[in-house]
This record gives sequence, structure tokens and C-alpha cells, in this order.
Amino acid sequence: MKFHEHPLRIMRYSMKNLWLLIFPLLRGVTVLNFNPAGIYAWIKGAWIDIVILGVIMIYGFVRWYFSEIILTDSALIHKQGIFVRIKRQIPFECISSAATETLFFLTPFKVTGIRCDTRAGFRKSTDLRLLVSREKSELIMSRLPDVNEKKAVKDIPSPNLASILLFSVFFSSGFSGVVYIAAFFFKGGDIAQDIVRTALEKVTEQAEIIYSGLLSGIPKAAAMAAILFMAAWLFSFVKNLLMYSVFRVSADRDCINVSFGLIKRRRHRIRTEHINYIDIRQNLIMKIFRAASVNISCAGFGYDSHLPVIMPISREKKEDSHNQADKRVKEYRPAPTSFMSYTWLPVCGIVFTALVYNFSYLLPWDISELSFFLAVMSYIPLVWLVMVKIAALFTSGIIISGDNITVRCNVGTRFHTVTAKKDNAVMVHIRQNIIQRLFRKCTVVIFFCGESSSPYKVKAIRLSHGMEIASLLKSDKCHCESDE
Repeated sequence: MKFHEHPLRIMRYSMKNLWLLIFPLLRGVTVLNFNPAGIYAWIKGAWIDIVILGVIMIYGFVRWYFSEIILTDSALIHKQGIFVRIKRQIPFECISSAATETLFFLTPFKVTGIRCDTRAGFRKSTDLRLLVSREKSELIMSRLPDVNEKKAVKDIPSPNLASILLFSVFFSSGFSGVVYIAAFFFKGGDIAQDIVRTALEKVTEQAEIIYSGLLSGIPKAAAMAAILFMAAWLFSFVKNLLMYSVFRVSADRDCINVSFGLIKRRRHRIRTEHINYIDIRQNLIMKIFRAASVNISCAGFGYDSHLPVIMPISREKKEDSHNQADKRVKEYRPAPTSFMSYTWLPVCGIVFTALVYNFSYLLPWDISELSFFLAVMSYIPLVWLVMVKIAALFTSGIIISGDNITVRCNVGTRFHTVTAKKDNAVMVHIRQNIIQRLFRKCTVVIFFCGESSSPYKVKAIRLSHGMEIASLLKSDKCHCESDE
């Protein structure tokens, strides 16, 4: 079966040559004056503008006409190009994920965007992107595996409005960071105003009159900066709320269907055997309340515009005690004595901040209030980071059970629990610095397959355990390094 993309695609092809409209624009600027003579001169030469606009549209039409879609029983074929013909052929069995995207303002035109991705390629590039009618999109999607309602998993929790709200709060441009920065600017502006006022008291009365406008402007500028940060977060929050609203997920052993979005409705169909790994993400607050966001790594799912989430917020399941007692399960955790391996950076930051604050009195001017404020504002994120790293020390680890591997680690302020097949662990790095070599410890870095680099590392593992992990994950994937 052969057909073309939707006629609206002509506009997309034409937009690539809109730069040609600069010539009618320049002509209009030179001849158009707001008088009868100028208007007449512009109308007289309007045929040039029409010709250029016609060339742009004709080029778009020709590109659209030579863009052909061929649908066979086993493959999706796309041919494009005028002088140089390009043919893309993707077997349906090789498609890892496919998605349809429908913008609400294009609904009257019955037009749908289609994305198809395979494990081939790199840098999260979409293998095939089409714009077709609704009927043609349903025809293409019918050739792909779908969830069998009779065999579907029945106990998948359905995301509700509360979970979407919490997800939007936690994953909208760093909520806690925005609150911290806003507080810094609000209070810091007042302190800066007091310091400038104190300095002006030591100069002449005339200078104080000159700088009075600056005094009142400092807290206003700081407040504006804080409001801008809060507005940026609010924009991100609203965007996420609209993007992930009406979240639906269903699955069986072979396929996962995920749909979400209000303004742009996305419907993903994912082949489970092509999933690289499952990534359960948390921050410290979510970890305390045993909440988690479930993400997956699969080609085509999770563009730069949205996260690869299949469960926005759900309750974290407790570990099965029977599995923990199973002798076939190999579990490797950081040594409890490795406190400094995890917390050295924020601890050093706290010590440095304390030293700077305690010796600030040696400065030739009085900034005691400012130094106290800066010290407190520095302690807040540093102490929080110490708490995060302590939690990482007691929760990180690597578990190998049969054909599966689970890596629990910390990246920044986020906690990750990554579960995958052992075959999807494509590389293992055993790293040691000078201190780790003294105590016979190492950092195990495991790379999983995917369209982008995905290393997950666990620090302070015993060296013997690290080498055992490498042997269990096949020795040819192992690479040992020493950080001298």
C-alpha cells in the first residue's frame, strides 16, 4: 500500500525556505511610504512578492509529492528526495517503540504525527518521523504489537491527579532549589540595602541624596530576581502538569502502552523485550515517604521534551525477605566505614564555610550581618547534601540475581534503582584513587546499553567484591582504572 503524508506537510517543507521572504521584506521597506505614491509603488511590484511566495509553496508541494510511504506486511518504507532519492525501510519487528502525537489545534484537520524508533542510531535521534491522516496512522499502528486486554497486567496502579501534581512539583526545574534561591534574593536584598546605607552614612549629605535611589532599588531588584526564579519554576510546573495529565498505562508481557498530555496527546507503544533497563528515581523526601517515579530506557521513549516515565508517582515496594535469603542472590554494599567517601565534598564545604565565617571579623569593614546570612544560606544546601550522601551510603549497592542485575546509587541529589538483564550491562569499570588503594576499596561503574551513555556508579565497594561483580557480568566487559 502506497500513500503520501498529510497535505499539511507541505507547509512544513515550505517553512524551510521562508528565508526567501527577506527579499519582499527589503523591497517593502525601501518602496513603502505611507502616502498614495508609496502604496502604489508597492502594489505595482507586488507580483515579485507573489512569485517568491509561489516558489516557496511549489517547492514544498514538490517535496511532499516525492515523499512516499509504502506499507507492507513486514516493513514500513519511506522514500523522499527530488534529485537524490533516500529510502528508509524499517521492519516492524525491529521497531522498539512507536508513538502518535496529536496537537489539540490540529484535531479538526484529523492529522497525526508518528515517530518510529529502533535500537539503531545514536544520540536519541528519531529514526522515522511522519505526518499522516488519522486513518493512516491507525493503519500503521495496527501493524505493531499491542496490549492484549485478556492477558494484560491487572494490578498496575492508575496514576491519579494527586500523583501527577506531586510529580510536577518534584520534577519541575528543582523545586527546592528555586525556593532556596528566592529566599536568598528576598533576604539578601534587604541586607545589601542595610550595608549600603551604613556606608553612605560616612559620606556627605549630598552623596546620600544622590544614592538614595540606589538604596530603594536594591531590594526591588532582588525581589524581581526572586520572582523571576519562581515564575520560571511555575512555568515548568504548569508545562509538566499539562504534559503528563490524563496519564494512562497498560501492559502485558510483550507490550506497554503509555498515553499522556492535554495540549499534545502522546500515545506510545513500547516493545518490552527492547527495554534496556528500568530506572526508579527518587529524591530524599520521596525516599523518606517511600514514593518513587518509574522510568524506563527504551529507544524512542523519552525525547528531550519529556521524561521516559511510565509511572509518575507510586509507592515503593518493600524488598522480598525470601529473595534476600536466597543464596543465589549476590548482594554487594559499600562498607559502613566509608562515611567520608560519600560525604567528603559537602563536609569540606561546611568546614570551609565555618572557617570563612569565623575569620570574617578580620576584614577592615563590618559585614557581620552579611557574613552570617551567607554562612546560613551556605549551610542549608550543604547539610542537605550530607543527609543525601548518608542515605546513599546505607542504600547503595549492587544485586545480581540469576540473569538480572540491580544497581542502587546516588547521582547528585537523586537516587536511582536501576534493574536490567545482565546482558544489557555492556561495560564495567573498576576505578581506584590513591586512598581507595590503601583501603582495598574501589568504585564500580556499570554502563548499560542505550542511545546515550548511561553510567551508574557505586563507591566504596571492596575491591574483591568489585572484581567478583566484573566476573559475574563477563570478564570481557571489565576495565580497571587507577586515578593517580
